[in-house]
Amino acid sequence: MILIKLFKLSTAISPNALSESVNDLGRTSERLEVKLQSNLRILKLNEGLMSCTNSILEFDTCKSRTDTLVQVLKAKILWSQTFKELQMIEKTERKEKYQSLVTLQQCYDILSQYAVDEERTVAFEKAKDEFLSWDGSATLFAIKDKDFNKLNELEERYRSLNRIEEFQKTFGYFVRNELKAYFEKRGEEDSHLVWQIFDSIFDIWKHVAIMEQYLHSETSKPFEIVTNSLYEVAKQEWPEIKKHAFLYLVSADDPLKTAREIAKEKQAISAEIENCSDEYFVKLLTNLFEDLNQSFVEAYIQVVKTSLIRVINAIEMPSKGSKKKCTWLAIQLEPLQNAMLDIIHNAYESFDENVSWLATPFEYVFQELHAKMTNNDFFRLKKLENEQQKYVSKNPHEDAENNLSFIIAIGTVMQLYDTVNNTIQNATKKKQKNVESERMSNRNLLEKMNKKIVQAKAANLAQLIIDPMIQGLNEMKTSSNPVHASAANLPSFSRAPHNYILNVGHGLLSQMNIISSVSGEATFLISVISAAGGKLNAEKADVWLLNCVAETVMRSYCNAVGDVQKLPQHVREQLKADLGYFIDASKDLRLLPTSELTNLREIL
Repeated sequence: MILIKLFKLSTAISPNALSESVNDLGRTSERLEVKLQSNLRILKLNEGLMSCTNSILEFDTCKSRTDTLVQVLKAKILWSQTFKELQMIEKTERKEKYQSLVTLQQCYDILSQYAVDEERTVAFEKAKDEFLSWDGSATLFAIKDKDFNKLNELEERYRSLNRIEEFQKTFGYFVRNELKAYFEKRGEEDSHLVWQIFDSIFDIWKHVAIMEQYLHSETSKPFEIVTNSLYEVAKQEWPEIKKHAFLYLVSADDPLKTAREIAKEKQAISAEIENCSDEYFVKLLTNLFEDLNQSFVEAYIQVVKTSLIRVINAIEMPSKGSKKKCTWLAIQLEPLQNAMLDIIHNAYESFDENVSWLATPFEYVFQELHAKMTNNDFFRLKKLENEQQKYVSKNPHEDAENNLSFIIAIGTVMQLYDTVNNTIQNATKKKQKNVESERMSNRNLLEKMNKKIVQAKAANLAQLIIDPMIQGLNEMKTSSNPVHASAANLPSFSRAPHNYILNVGHGLLSQMNIISSVSGEATFLISVISAAGGKLNAEKADVWLLNCVAETVMRSYCNAVGDVQKLPQHVREQLKADLGYFIDASKDLRLLPTSELTNLREIL
């Protein structure tokens, strides 16, 4: 406090008087020092006598304060004289100006410890700004030319004027200007060479990294100035860069080939980023890298959708034969499968990451395929008016095979879905072993369609047996002698089953043989197991489907029999024999008789 008060009072004293006072203080200080040294010698001789210790400490404190006051007063006087001299020096006389500014900086550092004079501070900083304004451009040129001698000189100049941070920021201005100039020079013909931008960023960064010695600091990480400056300029240009990247891939004549070419450039840049030793620089570059890569991913997704929809549009139901069977669909699905697998393989090679993002466009593609199959009635689920009339098939074996072809066809679609899904997952696991990859999630669309198809075709298979069965049953019910007159009064156990029910047994056996002939096909099993709820054993798939057929036949039979109480006795006796055969034949085929059928037998 005493020093500050003396410092403030000193402003009222004239320079000559102040100088004389300083000289007096200096002489007094010298006398005090002589006395202090004398007392110290006495203290050593009389170490046991400590009565003089306080006196020595008082002298020491007094001397320290006096020295400080002298230092402050000298700094104030020197500041005043030097600042006046500075105003008189021409701007071109930079050496003299610099020496004066260094002296002022030394005085300022002393004076600012005890009092802050805002007016003095503003005037001094302005003087330094004017002087260093000449050195800003010089620093930029020295960085450009890698002129270490000049940089050493400039660094010392900035440091002596307490502007070292400003010197270091110039490196940030340099890289900012260089990268901006690069972007301005890029023409339309180079707009697609987006990965080359990273080469330029690396070149600029490496150019400055050689001069890292000028950017060391104990209190901060000034080299981040360079990294942040590059990143800020790049981020400003990045939306336009991403736009060019997207359009380049989307508009390419062969997008998949173009993606592979881009991937080679990208992999080289990725390797260079990984080999960089500056973690902070790597972090910011990775942000730019991933952002740009995402633009290519989005473009690739659009390419995927467009190219695959084109393949789906090429799938056409033949005008002949498609109403009765669906053997044509599997052949037309092959180009779609090849295209999808090629896209996955290409993405795996082009994008060094988890490719499960392909699940999204592929879901869309299968949704479109489902819509086309539904709208064009590929599986003949919409019954036409002229198909609603019941008739006895002339070739039930061929008709059964045709109906099964629709079940196999939808199984082929589901197999394609599963193959694509598994390929995506396997490709992802190769890249990232412990990552749970995304999968397509709209298989339920196909499952619902599959269930309708299996039910419809099982009903058609049943109808092949039902139509002649109903016709034969009605003839038997209206006949006065169902078998022959000699057997009319025979007991029921002696009555032979009627021809119509024998044909039912033969029909079920024939269909079992036809179903068994395709039960080893993967597409058939996929369809039937899915229709059964997914928990069916593959070995029981054929029996499950035949059971669906038999249940429909049994219900139709019970409905056709009607009220047995109204039937003649001989008809009831024949029905009892027919039912016995039907149930036994079903069991032989590992089929389960319905409750309606067993109840009807008990009634009879």
